[in-house]
Amino acid sequence: ISDVSATVRGLQSIFQEQEMTENVHDSEGHGYLATFVGKNGRFAILRMHSHGLVTFDLQCLEGDDVVQVDNLLNALEKKLKALLDGNIQRIKRLPALIRGSDVDRYWPTADGRLMEYDIDEVVYEKDSAYQNIKILHSRQFGNMLILNGDVNLAESDLPYTQAIMGSGKEHYAGKEVLILGGGDGGILHEAVKLKPKMITMLVIDGCRKHMRKTCGNVLDNLKGDCYEILVQDCVPVLKKFAEQGRMFDYVINDLTAVPISTAPEEDSTWEFLRLILDLSIRVLRPGGKYFTQGNCVNLTDALSEYEKLLCRLSCKVDFSKEVVCVPSYMELWVFYTIWKK
Repeated sequence: ISDVSATVRGLQSIFQEQEMTENVHDSEGHGYLATFVGKNGRFAILRMHSHGLVTFDLQCLEGDDVVQVDNLLNALEKKLKALLDGNIQRIKRLPALIRGSDVDRYWPTADGRLMEYDIDEVVYEKDSAYQNIKILHSRQFGNMLILNGDVNLAESDLPYTQAIMGSGKEHYAGKEVLILGGGDGGILHEAVKLKPKMITMLVIDGCRKHMRKTCGNVLDNLKGDCYEILVQDCVPVLKKFAEQGRMFDYVINDLTAVPISTAPEEDSTWEFLRLILDLSIRVLRPGGKYFTQGNCVNLTDALSEYEKLLCRLSCKVDFSKEVVCVPSYMELWVFYTIWKK
């Protein structure tokens, strides 16, 4: 912007029409910075950077006249185009962020991008002995399970469940299966359809009531014709299974994703993952397979660290991976298949 002062003067009439009072701030040589306060509670920040970027942020209260707000933004955009006489390379108006509402609709992706969900209801919320549990309803994805602030699984996310079970390439009939976690019931619900000999599921929390499209009725009872659910910490049970020599054809770990942090010495989750891997491999039959999730495909450093971890286990293993689009995650997700060499 060649003449910031002239541009500012040209915009002032718009704010005067809206009865917004201007307060210019010292930007210490970094262009123009002003705030505007309206009688109706509107608050705006106008910033013109010396390198040419112009930003305008408008805050309004719930119940404000949407038409008036839209007219203000339209008038500002039209005026800027006229004042800058075709020198604008790009104008982008972003949707409004709604803060402080009863329903939180903003959740970050694993790689730190902010997503806005079409959430319209808090179905359930409680702190268990282990974690904060929320179930929110999305018009697009159905009920969504959120654990400690992370989107875990929605009723739309059958691709996740299929991927962590081997994407339909495995033969579960007559086999013994161990599920670690999976409290949404999705893995158990799909696995019982495949006529395994026995499924043992280790879980600390379960979503029996509010994720019925995912779990069906398998969580209604702790025992079924081909499964048993143990509501216990998986680590001591895995150690006991290893000591007893109990073996499984498939181990499906749905406990946690690969940590975002790439510094194992700073994140205890890495040590937990290593422990679970070592114990799971010990109870895996020769020729058996271990399935687990990785993380977002963009987290290449964290995934690389996990693959290095696989090379440091007490037993030599090999692995393959698959990338799947999980609907409610709104990002591509990596899944691992691991087996003994």
